[in-house]
Order: sequence, then structure tokens, then C-alpha cells
Amino acid sequence: MDKRIKTGTMMYPRIIKICDDNLDISNASSRNDFIEQAIQFYVGYLHKDDNIDYLNSIIDQTINNKIDLLEEQLSTVLFKLAVELSMLMNIVAANNKIDSNTLNALRKKCINDVRSSIGKVNFEEVIKYQNQEGKEV
Repeated sequence: MDKRIKTGTMMYPRIIKICDDNLDISNASSRNDFIEQAIQFYVGYLHKDDNIDYLNSIIDQTINNKIDLLEEQLSTVLFKLAVELSMLMNIVAANNKIDSNTLNALRKKCINDVRSSIGKVNFEEVIKYQNQEGKEV
């Protein structure tokens, strides 16, 4: 850790009052700490343009990493969902005799159902439809 060097500075009384009034909110324990923090902040402000490219690359890299992770997680979930759906389709096909005309009509109905519900198909509504008399599919 660096050793502090004692220096003398001259300030107007109003500047000293500003330091003293803001010690608590700056988490500084003394005027020296406050002035040190203020200088570091101001130097960072002066060099902000030098750091923009670095910050942009860090932000870009962080966002890309998050997107890659999300893509991987979504791919895993979609794969598992496709496996379960394939199993369900095989069970239904093994237990029902459905002709190609009925299957095509059902596919059209399901496409319309998914489009109209923005992908939120309600199982209770499907049961009501399947149990009604005179249904088309």
C-alpha cells in the first residue's frame, strides 16, 4: 500500500465547508479522504473519452456472453421439449387410428389456435372442444 505524502493546500473557507458538509454522504472519514476521492473522480471524468472504447468492449463482451448462455439454455429446453413431444405423439398415434384427412384438418385447426392465442394454448379449452358434439375435427 502506498504511503501518503503530506502536502499543503490552500482553499477558500466555502470549499472547506463543502468538504465538511459532504463527508458523511461520500463515506470519507476526513477532508483528506474526501479530497482524494474528489480528485480520483475528476481525473476519471477528464479521461472518460479514453475509457469509452474499453468500456464499450467490456459491455459488448458481457452482453454477448449473456446471450450465448441464454441461447444454450433455450436450446437445451427446446431439445427436451421436442423429445417429450415426440414421445407424446408416438403414444397418441399408437392408441388412435386417425386418417390423413382428419390429421390435416386437425393440423389446420391447431395452427389457427396457436396463432390466435399467440402460442398460449389452454388445455382446458382443448378438452372442452374435444368433448363437444358436432365438432369438425
